Amino acid sequence: MIAIGPLNVRLDLLAMMASLLILYIGFKKIGLSEKDRDAVLGTWFAGFLAWKGSAIVLGLASTGSLALSLYATGGTWSILIAAGVIAFFVYRLSPSLRGYWLFSALFLWFAMTLVVPKYGTLPLLTSSQPLHLYMAALIVLLLIATWRWMRTPTLGALLWTGVGAFSIWLIGSIVTGTFELWWIIPFFLLIAVAAYVARPSQKAIQYGLGLIVVLAIINASLPDETPRLEAGSSQTGLNIGQVPPNFELKRTDGTKFNLSELRGERVVVNFWASWCPPCRAEMPDMAKFAREQDDVTIVAVNTTTSERDVADAESFVAPYEDAFEVVYDEEGIVGDAYRIQAMPTTYVLDENGVIVAKQFGAIDHAWLDAQTN
Repeated sequence: MIAIGPLNVRLDLLAMMASLLILYIGFKKIGLSEKDRDAVLGTWFAGFLAWKGSAIVLGLASTGSLALSLYATGGTWSILIAAGVIAFFVYRLSPSLRGYWLFSALFLWFAMTLVVPKYGTLPLLTSSQPLHLYMAALIVLLLIATWRWMRTPTLGALLWTGVGAFSIWLIGSIVTGTFELWWIIPFFLLIAVAAYVARPSQKAIQYGLGLIVVLAIINASLPDETPRLEAGSSQTGLNIGQVPPNFELKRTDGTKFNLSELRGERVVVNFWASWCPPCRAEMPDMAKFAREQDDVTIVAVNTTTSERDVADAESFVAPYEDAFEVVYDEEGIVGDAYRIQAMPTTYVLDENGVIVAKQFGAIDHAWLDAQTN
């Protein structure tokens, strides 16, 4: 997310909206009618509405407050509902438009991948690399291939492009450690169906093998190690790959907490305020995640200088103190050091105290699970 004054704007959704505008203009330039453009791109608006609508319903069920539910993300269930709605509308599309739709899907994926940093350790390397850039480059190759047959799509072309997209996604999940073995089943089923419908040409096989060789060469040419940053060094900062400032604050009971004491553990540092609706919306998911995890510590930093009454913050967070390390930034020094412009703001640190993920705005159980594993 990006902070614009007191507002939080999800960067991936911003990239999605900008990409839809670019696609709408681009499809017009190549001669697609307004009706067809609306049919192709309207699937994404329908999916977005399904995602947000279901998130509000699920948020209302969990918080009991309509105001708080407006900030809910819905987690995996909302994503599945949105995917189902999109699949339904794609099924209803004219077969001649499905090439345009797949191209738009890849373009949106490219834009959203590019703006959301993701790091992982590639084979033969010992340090994290900018995985999002490598994935974006592979998606560009799929975009180029799809552009060639977009106007005259065949079932075989659609299926094999799906195999390519699934492959990129699997590679990303393996490198980031989020891979699950059962995903192999639909992957090989998709390959089997694609091979049955349209066997790949000899040229396609050659291009695929060539791509694997190129990726292997690039991988081998990358540096073997990226130097780790140590806390207190001149390179301490707030970007991914840096060590954030250390701090010492008081807990609710007056005892002192020092962030450096958690070195060797994975840590989530979350800045919140009791008056902040997105903060209130994310707390139940954060607490659920924290109670399930023994090897991740959540440090909930209250921006006390923004509170009308510190008692409001203490009463609000009381049900969650068994799950978090709750501390109070009474003088605003830590908030200034971490450049808190909007709330909530969250940083995820690895065992070395290095930032591996950060986000402005509400987080949920799925986001925490993805960023800490």
